Amino acid sequence: MSAQFSSECKLARPDAEALLDRYVGLGILRACQGSASIFAVALNGSRWMIECPDVLSAELKQLFRGIAIPMEPGCRHEHLVIRLNADRYELTAAGKSIGVLGRAEIIPAIKAFLTEALLQTDFTLALHAALLRLGDRQLLIAGAPGAGKTTLALALSAENGGSLLGDDIVIVDEKGALRGIPFPAAVKRGSWTLLQTFQPGVTSCPTYVRSDGKEVRFIPGDIDSDHIAPARSTTMIFLRQNVARRQSLSKMSPLLAFQRLLTEAAAPTRRLTDQAFAALSKAVNISGVYEMEVGPLGQAVEIIRDL
Repeated sequence: MSAQFSSECKLARPDAEALLDRYVGLGILRACQGSASIFAVALNGSRWMIECPDVLSAELKQLFRGIAIPMEPGCRHEHLVIRLNADRYELTAAGKSIGVLGRAEIIPAIKAFLTEALLQTDFTLALHAALLRLGDRQLLIAGAPGAGKTTLALALSAENGGSLLGDDIVIVDEKGALRGIPFPAAVKRGSWTLLQTFQPGVTSCPTYVRSDGKEVRFIPGDIDSDHIAPARSTTMIFLRQNVARRQSLSKMSPLLAFQRLLTEAAAPTRRLTDQAFAALSKAVNISGVYEMEVGPLGQAVEIIRDL
């Protein structure tokens, strides 16, 4: 661990060892048998140093590559520790145990923890939605849980010129610009077959179990610094539950779109400020807004491509 810490933090080996010893003394890290890995992630201005067993390291770094940052000496980091004990993983943050989980549960638990940590940072407004770049356009997809926004977003991102910028959380800045948070997209079991044509790799991804008992597979978002930078939305699509599996697309009023986005939006201290209200209004008013029922996935992709 000291060799890796020395390399990633650009410290002399003795300094790295002394710093690790200090972390152990403070209870931030725990001296243990077996090798461990350390890497860092950024969550909207806050930094987290993650210590995990080597057996998880490559997997975590791949899944969370969109928020990974270099380790920098002198920077303040919060600390998340994953410890392996027999066949169970203990998740600890700031010295407090978050839970003890099995192998299939630990990755969803880490994503859930980092999501909650992100929502404790300083931001104007956060939307529960997916954000994509389609060529020179930006597309936001919103909908109630189970409406199929992740499935549609991943299918669209496979298009030529398509990129998934965020699957679950979209930050609205004070000017009404949108920025997706590039956590890995969680694909539920019912969508694995639907996505095979668009995302062939989904068939070989490991299967995990979320805290709600649902089986998911994770697909990392597309990483490009130009894509992650805030950009104005041009199109918003609100998915509607579609039991009959019929295909439809219709114009939607900006007022209704505003109300729908607010239904599952999050704001610091759970209070919608005048600034957040104005920012969301601006984001909606400069966008083309539609409501959609998704039938066959391929048809839905074609319709949106031709908008």
